[in-house]
Amino acid sequence: MNTYDVCVGNIGNVYTGHNAREARRTFAEYVDMSMAGYGRAAGESVSLLKNDEIVSDYMGTVHMSEE
Repeated sequence: MNTYDVCVGNIGNVYTGHNAREARRTFAEYVDMSMAGYGRAAGESVSLLKNDEIVSDYMGTVHMSEE
């Protein structure tokens, strides 16, 4: 069984489980919050992992401004 994780910049893991649909939904929700500048997720990077391998990654503006 596959394990999915969603990790958000300064928040940490916001989802860990075996449901791929829920993991993708959570990933999209936090990407939207990051892009909208909403709450603690504002401008943060968001990663979706499957069995500890990154399958989707959004680089937030906080990351981009640090370079």
